[in-house]
Amino acid sequence: MSQLEPSDAWWKKVLVGPKGNLTDPNSDEQYIVLPNRSSARIVVDKNEPRAIQDVSDRMIQSRTDNGKVQGVLSKAAPKVISRRKKGLWSVSSGTLDHTLREHLCEVLDTDLRISIAVGPPRPNRKPVVRCYGEDGMFAVAKLGPDDHTAEMVRNEGRWLDAMAADPLKNVVTPPLMHLGDYGNSALLVMGALDLTSDLGVDFDEVPVATAREFSERFAEGVSMQDSQWWHRLPVRMNDTKLDSVQAMMSQLSESEKFNAVRTSAWHGDWSPWNMGWSPTGKLCIWDWERTTVGVPTGLDVLHLHYQYGEGLDAADADLDAMGVPEDQHNIVKRMYLFELCARHCEAEALLSERHEKVVDTLAALNS
Repeated sequence: MSQLEPSDAWWKKVLVGPKGNLTDPNSDEQYIVLPNRSSARIVVDKNEPRAIQDVSDRMIQSRTDNGKVQGVLSKAAPKVISRRKKGLWSVSSGTLDHTLREHLCEVLDTDLRISIAVGPPRPNRKPVVRCYGEDGMFAVAKLGPDDHTAEMVRNEGRWLDAMAADPLKNVVTPPLMHLGDYGNSALLVMGALDLTSDLGVDFDEVPVATAREFSERFAEGVSMQDSQWWHRLPVRMNDTKLDSVQAMMSQLSESEKFNAVRTSAWHGDWSPWNMGWSPTGKLCIWDWERTTVGVPTGLDVLHLHYQYGEGLDAADADLDAMGVPEDQHNIVKRMYLFELCARHCEAEALLSERHEKVVDTLAALNS
């Protein structure tokens, strides 16, 4: 997959549809483009001060942890951003199309303004849209402009629907407001969550009981040899640099304990930045795009410990609490690392230090 910055053609597809125009001098739908039009990463409605404030706050937060400096900058930055005369898009749709904002107004049946952010290059890179109404931000939308991200967006929509129909105890998930298409892109719209903080949960509050409740509720009872997740791993590792990893997979699948591993469901990105607390003390969980079934029980708690930097050995007690027998800990840890290798391959990150660390850990567990 390409690691280049999104092009004007890519943004045109996202923002105005294939027949639209990013530089229509007669349009009053105007967007500030940051850092600039040649490498657009953030697009924010010029006439929505709350969106501009949110964008400036997120930019400042990513650059400093000093609360005093953040306070000063948060007052000055919105003025600097809103006064920009360069790096503007004045957008309009083609004769038969709507701009993204017009389409969202139509499907949600309300007037709204938007800002759009795009993350760093990676396989699940997609536009994330914040929607603002009279009372502030009320919804978040995701667009899947290619086959890979479109399936992730639709998958998240299906799981949000499933979670609403059968919610977990003391857990809040974003309400599904719309699942459809915008042009050739999949479009998901979710209600914004009411959070006391969106900075994640403390490590001492690992929600193991919630992970187990979710994994068991959606377990399908398939064996590892029948798991679609397992059979797709080699396909996702389509690089000769992963030949040694695929050899480890083959060796593991021939072991006597392979089919003893119980499968269930996992969120897929059980990370501190995808969880927070509601004002009523419930756990809020978002970003369900990687959720799937037929995976080894315990992957969510392994992922959480790994993302916190504690290492996989720190997850042993939580694996026990998930019902994973001690003699299967090593196998499940290796299976989790196989998943990371597949993600690194998809992200073209096989030469990175983090991938080398995964391979080294795999080799140690495999010895």
